[in-house]
Amino acid sequence: MDASKYTIMIVDDIPVNTILLEKILEKEGYRLYSYNNSLQAMEAITEIVPDILLLDIMMPGLDGMAFLKRLRSNNSYDNVRIIMVTAVSEQEEISKALALGANGYITKPISPKKLIGFINEQLSQISR
Repeated sequence: MDASKYTIMIVDDIPVNTILLEKILEKEGYRLYSYNNSLQAMEAITEIVPDILLLDIMMPGLDGMAFLKRLRSNNSYDNVRIIMVTAVSEQEEISKALALGANGYITKPISPKKLIGFINEQLSQISR
Protein backbone atom coordinates (compact mmCIF):
# COMPACT_ATOMS: atom_id res chain seq x y z
CA MET A 1 0.00 0.00 0.00
CA ASP A 2 1.32 3.43 -0.96
CA ALA A 3 0.83 5.47 2.21
CA SER A 4 1.53 8.74 0.39
CA LYS A 5 -1.88 8.41 -1.32
CA TYR A 6 -3.65 8.74 2.01
CA THR A 7 -4.33 11.73 4.22
CA ILE A 8 -4.61 11.48 7.98
CA MET A 9 -5.93 14.28 10.19
CA ILE A 10 -5.00 14.25 13.87
CA VAL A 11 -7.17 16.22 16.32
CA ASP A 12 -6.02 16.35 19.94
CA ASP A 13 -5.87 19.41 22.19
CA ILE A 14 -2.55 18.33 23.76
CA PRO A 15 0.38 19.20 21.46
CA VAL A 16 2.65 16.41 22.75
CA ASN A 17 -0.02 13.88 21.70
CA THR A 18 -0.23 15.21 18.15
CA ILE A 19 3.56 15.29 17.90
CA LEU A 20 3.79 11.66 19.07
CA LEU A 21 1.21 10.54 16.49
CA GLU A 22 2.96 12.55 13.78
CA LYS A 23 6.30 10.88 14.55
CA ILE A 24 4.73 7.42 14.35
CA LEU A 25 2.89 8.16 11.10
CA GLU A 26 5.59 10.21 9.30
CA LYS A 27 7.73 7.08 9.07
CA GLU A 28 4.94 5.40 7.10
CA GLY A 29 4.69 8.25 4.58
CA TYR A 30 1.11 9.45 5.11
CA ARG A 31 0.12 13.05 4.36
CA LEU A 32 -0.56 14.49 7.81
CA TYR A 33 -2.54 17.42 9.16
CA SER A 34 -2.61 18.05 12.91
CA TYR A 35 -4.81 20.32 14.97
CA ASN A 36 -4.77 21.12 18.68
CA ASN A 37 -8.04 23.01 18.41
CA SER A 38 -11.16 21.08 17.44
CA LEU A 39 -12.94 24.15 16.05
CA GLN A 40 -10.02 24.88 13.71
CA ALA A 41 -9.99 21.22 12.68
CA MET A 42 -13.73 21.35 11.95
CA GLU A 43 -13.12 24.33 9.66
CA ALA A 44 -10.15 22.68 7.95
CA ILE A 45 -11.87 19.36 7.33
CA THR A 46 -14.14 20.98 4.75
CA GLU A 47 -11.07 21.53 2.55
CA ILE A 48 -8.86 18.60 3.52
CA VAL A 49 -11.41 15.72 3.85
CA PRO A 50 -8.96 13.10 5.19
CA ASP A 51 -9.10 9.35 4.61
CA ILE A 52 -8.51 8.76 8.32
CA LEU A 53 -9.36 11.02 11.24
CA LEU A 54 -7.64 10.31 14.57
CA LEU A 55 -9.83 12.05 17.12
CA ASP A 56 -9.42 12.60 20.85
CA ILE A 57 -12.54 12.71 23.03
CA MET A 58 -11.65 15.08 25.86
CA MET A 59 -11.10 18.52 24.31
CA PRO A 60 -12.28 22.01 25.25
CA GLY A 61 -14.94 23.67 23.12
CA LEU A 62 -16.08 21.01 20.68
CA ASP A 63 -15.26 17.66 22.28
CA GLY A 64 -14.55 14.52 20.27
CA MET A 65 -18.04 13.07 20.61
CA ALA A 66 -19.65 16.32 19.37
CA PHE A 67 -17.09 16.50 16.54
CA LEU A 68 -17.89 12.90 15.57
CA LYS A 69 -21.64 13.51 15.71
CA ARG A 70 -21.34 16.63 13.56
CA LEU A 71 -19.24 14.83 10.93
CA ARG A 72 -21.51 11.81 10.77
CA SER A 73 -24.56 14.06 10.29
CA ASN A 74 -23.04 15.27 7.00
CA ASN A 75 -22.96 12.80 4.09
CA SER A 76 -19.87 14.52 2.67
CA TYR A 77 -17.80 12.69 5.28
CA ASP A 78 -19.27 9.20 4.94
CA ASN A 79 -15.99 7.85 3.56
CA VAL A 80 -13.81 9.31 6.32
CA ARG A 81 -12.68 6.51 8.64
CA ILE A 82 -12.83 7.94 12.17
CA ILE A 83 -10.71 6.36 14.89
CA MET A 84 -11.08 7.65 18.41
CA VAL A 85 -7.65 7.86 20.07
CA THR A 86 -8.19 8.69 23.71
CA ALA A 87 -7.40 7.99 27.34
CA VAL A 88 -11.11 7.37 27.99
CA SER A 89 -11.43 3.61 28.37
CA GLU A 90 -14.90 3.15 29.87
CA GLN A 91 -17.03 0.70 27.88
CA GLU A 92 -19.96 3.13 27.93
CA GLU A 93 -17.89 5.78 26.08
CA ILE A 94 -16.53 3.23 23.60
CA SER A 95 -20.08 2.05 22.84
CA LYS A 96 -21.29 5.65 22.50
CA ALA A 97 -18.49 6.51 20.03
CA LEU A 98 -19.18 3.44 17.92
CA ALA A 99 -22.92 4.16 17.98
CA LEU A 100 -22.24 7.72 16.78
CA GLY A 101 -20.29 6.36 13.82
CA ALA A 102 -16.67 5.90 14.88
CA ASN A 103 -14.96 3.15 12.90
CA GLY A 104 -12.66 2.24 15.75
CA TYR A 105 -11.38 3.09 19.20
CA ILE A 106 -7.80 3.00 20.50
CA THR A 107 -6.92 3.85 24.10
CA LYS A 108 -3.79 5.69 25.19
CA PRO A 109 -0.98 4.95 25.72
CA ILE A 110 -0.71 3.97 22.07
CA SER A 111 1.23 1.04 20.69
CA PRO A 112 2.74 2.30 17.41
CA LYS A 113 2.50 -1.17 15.87
CA LYS A 114 -1.16 -1.50 16.87
CA LEU A 115 -1.96 2.00 15.56
CA ILE A 116 -0.33 1.34 12.15
CA GLY A 117 -2.08 -2.02 11.89
CA PHE A 118 -5.42 -0.47 12.73
CA ILE A 119 -4.95 2.36 10.22
CA ASN A 120 -3.96 -0.09 7.48
CA GLU A 121 -7.02 -2.19 8.27
CA GLN A 122 -9.24 0.88 7.95
CA LEU A 123 -7.55 2.00 4.73
CA SER A 124 -8.08 -1.43 3.18
CA GLN A 125 -11.82 -0.71 3.43
CA ILE A 126 -11.51 2.45 1.33
CA SER A 127 -11.76 1.97 -2.40
CA ARG A 128 -9.18 3.91 -4.39
